[in-house]
Amino acid sequence: MNIRSLSVLPRLLDERRALLGVGLAALVCGCATPAQHADALAAEGGLSRTVLQGTRFHHVAYMRLGGGEPLFLFIDGDGTPWTDGGRRVAEDPTPRRPLGLELALSTRHGSVLYLGRPCYFGLAGSAECQPSDWTVGRYSREVVESLAAAINGFALAHGFRQVIVVGHSGGGTLAVLVAPYVSGLRAVISIAANLDVKAWTAYHGYLPLSDSLDPADSPPLASEVTEIVLVGGVDTDVPPALVQTYLARHPTAQLWTFADFDHRCCWQKEWPTLLPRLMAQVAVGEAPPP
Repeated sequence: MNIRSLSVLPRLLDERRALLGVGLAALVCGCATPAQHADALAAEGGLSRTVLQGTRFHHVAYMRLGGGEPLFLFIDGDGTPWTDGGRRVAEDPTPRRPLGLELALSTRHGSVLYLGRPCYFGLAGSAECQPSDWTVGRYSREVVESLAAAINGFALAHGFRQVIVVGHSGGGTLAVLVAPYVSGLRAVISIAANLDVKAWTAYHGYLPLSDSLDPADSPPLASEVTEIVLVGGVDTDVPPALVQTYLARHPTAQLWTFADFDHRCCWQKEWPTLLPRLMAQVAVGEAPPP
């Protein structure tokens, strides 16, 4: 580190403390937006905020570099696309509790990038966004292409040649859809993901996601990519039965079922123990544990 770098270090530390202080103050008073909550959570966990360019969209992202390969890329769930019981489009779809960000913060192997979805984390009001981007078109080709461009651009800029994509819930849907377009992809891990969108919307009685792609209609991934599908045995949002059509069409995907897990519990709590087991499968291609 040179003298100039040392001279600006106190200022950078002060800026980070200020950002964290504002975020924590907002949380204490109960007035934090979901984006402010994510900023504070990421800063407290040592992740730096940035904004990445995709294709049509910009993406808020949080990163921790310096851990070498691979790059763990996290995509979060759908958050809050609708309010009032699904009768009104939400002004901000950002997750109130970003489980994918919690998983990223718990990842101490390799380097980490938590990539925000288009129009999330305070960007919903930007000119590039429209409500369909987080409602009926939340898994659209435009969304997938923008995520892929942001991932590949980041990996190229920082010299990563191995990428592992992890997605929770709707983020797992996007992880599978984006996988064929990610350079250097080693593995895709979906957690409690709705991998058969038509079956999922029908099960819940939701409006069809008419402008979205469906993983159940996609071809199998390349043979060199390890795919692991994690499901919770008592998940009522995405019951295990809803992934069966996807698995039948993707025979190389490994299914890991956790009998006592639901849609949120206990993925973050068990992630530090679960991740080494997942990495063992990616490294040596063994059969999944019973």
